[in-house]
This record gives sequence, structure tokens and C-alpha cells, in this order.
Amino acid sequence: MSSKLIASDIKNFNDFRAYISKYGFSINNFYDVQFLIGNTGSSFFNSVFTRSINSNSNSDQYIRELMRLYADECSIPGYAISTGDFRITNSPNMKYGYGIVNNELTISFISDADSEIRQTFDAWGNYIYSGISSNTNAPIRNGLNINSVNDLGRTRYKDDYVLDIVIIKLERYKSSKRNSGSLTDPVTGEFRGVPLSRLFPGTDPSQLTDTKSLFGEAKQVYSVRLQNAFPTTISAIPLNSGASQLVKLQVTFEYDMAVPASQTGGTVDSGGTWATLAK
Repeated sequence: MSSKLIASDIKNFNDFRAYISKYGFSINNFYDVQFLIGNTGSSFFNSVFTRSINSNSNSDQYIRELMRLYADECSIPGYAISTGDFRITNSPNMKYGYGIVNNELTISFISDADSEIRQTFDAWGNYIYSGISSNTNAPIRNGLNINSVNDLGRTRYKDDYVLDIVIIKLERYKSSKRNSGSLTDPVTGEFRGVPLSRLFPGTDPSQLTDTKSLFGEAKQVYSVRLQNAFPTTISAIPLNSGASQLVKLQVTFEYDMAVPASQTGGTVDSGGTWATLAK
């Protein structure tokens, strides 16, 4: 079997610039993290993520949106192929693959001033294993996921405390060949930019001289859905009397399977449903 080298198409700086203009560069601070609770049937577990952020207000925001907004750092998990050794007579040792090991996921959250995010993970962890300390002579507080002292030290079924986490990598409009194009869809004629009504919320559209802006929508170029995820490690929160800094909370998750959009041909929209990935 013979092979030959193929001469590169990049012969000068203009060719190099053309490739850069076509494919662009990806930036690491343009992403979205979503917690999908639809795959669990637990009413308590659902209530942990859908209770109002501030119980003393009529806020229509929810804990999962707060976690989505305050997710300060995360990663698209990698994987490792498990390998074994084999050797044919008079040959060196060679490798073969027989399995895959997914990396754990760590998400860093900026802590809100009401500690709602920390309280959510306290409730989640105690829902997995009711190991909360309790005075046997004191009543169990309403809202905790245990009904009596007898429930302490009990573990729930996995299906009751897992959810899917979706990590979406976004890119700026027209930053690469995948999301390049005009602000108007060439087939449907639909405007694909950001309407002025979204840039100026609360403004009467009739008062705007033009309803369309020149800003394009962010494009989802890659996403991965982590199925049946649950937290395994909640970091300590260091406090000190030095300079004021933002408090951060790191949470490590395990999950069953990572399903990338590159394998399914789809991505995940803002509602957590699969959508077609434009080629």
C-alpha cells in the first residue's frame, strides 16, 4: 500500500487569511448551561428547582434559571478510551479499545447573596441520602425531604434524584462558515437578527423607528447532553477577613452518558428540546 503527501492549499498569507475568515476562532466565555428536570417524576425534587428565588416576592424566576445565570465556569467533558494489550508472535505490544470512560463534570457557580444555590444543593444532596443531623426530640422542619427521624440514613432510588444537564457552546453571529450568512434567511425570508424590542424591553414597538437591529442571534454550534446527572462533591466555601471577593461554589457531577450533538445531528434550543443543527 502506497501513499503520497498532498500539497497544502495554503500557499501564502492571503490563503491563510481566507481560512481564518471562513472558520474563525472559538471563544471560551460564550456558553449556556441548562438543568432539565423533566426526566424525574419526584414532586419534591421538581419543587427544589421551581420554587421562587425569593419566597417573599412574586418573582416568576426559578432556581434553575438562577443556576443557569450564575454558572461562572464549566467544561464540555472529555472521555478516555479504555485499552488492553495484545501481542502477535514477534511483534511489539499493541493496544485495542474495549470501552469508554466519561470524565466527571465540575461547574463553578457564583454564589447569590441569599445562598439559594447552596441551599438547592443542600436539598439535592440530602434528597439523595438523608444524612442530615437532627435532634430526635425536635420536630422535623417543614420542607425537608424527610418525614421523620426514621428516614435518616436512607438512600433513594437513582431515578428519583437525577436530571439531564445540557452544555451549549455558542458562537457570535457570522463568526464561522457554519453560522455565516445574512440577517435574512434566503429561503424563508425570515429575519434572523435580534429585534429592537428585545434590546429595549418594555418599549412599545410602535414607538421604535425600526423594529429590526443589525445584531445577529448567537449561534449554537455544539452541545452535549449529560444524561442522569447528580452531584457527588460540593466544595467548601472559604471565608476570611481579607479583601472582598465573590463567593464561589464548585459542584462535581457524575452522569451515565454524554450525548453530543455531533453524534445526533441536533442541538438543544433554549427550551431544552432537540432542534436541527444547520450545516
